[in-house]
Amino acid sequence: MGKVISRLTVLRAQRHMSQRQLAALAGLRPDTVSALERGKSAGIHFDTLARICEALDCEPGELFELETDSHRAPVLGGPDEDEIVRQRLQEPLRIVDGPSFVAELLKESEKREAEGGRRS
Repeated sequence: MGKVISRLTVLRAQRHMSQRQLAALAGLRPDTVSALERGKSAGIHFDTLARICEALDCEPGELFELETDSHRAPVLGGPDEDEIVRQRLQEPLRIVDGPSFVAELLKESEKREAEGGRRS
């Protein structure tokens, strides 16, 4: 999942403004500007966003950047579906069903005990 990054610090610095100056121009408290810049704010009200944009003479889209996550969930029917299926079919598959579940747990437990005994 991507992450929204605030560019407020960059825009403010480009305009040679301190946090206090921006807060005064926008009619906000300095700690609000500080929290937004540090990413310590859970969100922003539209009226706050509008005040900041007016004070910085910018558009709302200039204040934020989307940091994308390199992980993409596969999409059924997508162009890479066949390749994903091929890769998954090549992976060793270990199926544990109801009747073999307890036996599998016992095997794992014995294996861990044996590994622990060798280390001592």
